[in-house]
Amino acid sequence: MDYSLNPYFGCEHSCVYCYVPRMMPGRLRGRAWGSFVEVKVNIPKVLASELRRISRGRVLLSSITDPYQPVERSYELTRSCVELLASKGLEVTVLTKSSLFKRDLDLMDKERFEVGVTVTTIKAQRELEPLSDPPLRRLEALKEASEEGLRTFVFLGPLIPGVVDEELDEILELAYSAGASYVIVDKLNTKGDVVESIMRVLDERILDQFLKAVSSKAWLEEARKRIASACDKLRLPYDFCF
Repeated sequence: MDYSLNPYFGCEHSCVYCYVPRMMPGRLRGRAWGSFVEVKVNIPKVLASELRRISRGRVLLSSITDPYQPVERSYELTRSCVELLASKGLEVTVLTKSSLFKRDLDLMDKERFEVGVTVTTIKAQRELEPLSDPPLRRLEALKEASEEGLRTFVFLGPLIPGVVDEELDEILELAYSAGASYVIVDKLNTKGDVVESIMRVLDERILDQFLKAVSSKAWLEEARKRIASACDKLRLPYDFCF
C-alpha cells in the first residue's frame, strides 16, 4: 500500500483484540475504545485537495478504523471518498468487517478496486467483536462483489489460539465459496493488554489452550502449515503477514 485513508477515528465494533488503542493511548483522552467515534466531516474536501498532488498508487481503506462501521450509514464519508478515488484513477483496497460496502459497489471500478472482509472467527464473534456484522453476512456480501467481477479477498486474522483451531477449514471453505481471489493471514498482535482483554471473554474450556499457545512459535508454525495445506487443496491463493 502507498496510502492509508481513515474517514473515522474510533470504532464501534469494539473488537477485544484490537491493538490500535494500545498504539496511540494519547488520542483516546481517557475514553474507552469502542465507546466513541470521531467523524472527520471535512475529509472529502481534504482528500480532494490531496488528490491534486497524487497521480498513482494504491490506497487502503482503512488501516486504523473500519471504513464501513455503523456510523457510515449516516455520514457516508467513505462513499464520498470512494467516489473521489474512483474519479482519480487510483487503485483502492477496501478492508472491512461490514457488509455495508455493498451499497458502494456501483462506484467501484472492477479494474482498480478490490474488496476484502476480515474473518477472525465464526462461532465466537459475539464475544470477540460484539458490534460487528456477523461473519456469514460479510461473506455473503463478498460473494456478491465477486459475482459482480471485483477482485475480492478474505483477511483471516488475527489468529487467536483456541478459537481459530477448530474453525480454520470452515473459514477457508467459506472464503472459497464466496469467490475470494485470495486469502491473507495475520497473527495476533499482543501489544499492551490485548491478551488480558481476550482472556476476559474466552470460554473457560479453551482458556488454557489459548494461554499455552498465544506466545508459542510452534503453534503459529503449525497454523501456517494447516492453512497452506487447506488452501492448496482448494486451489485458493494465500499469503502471510508474518
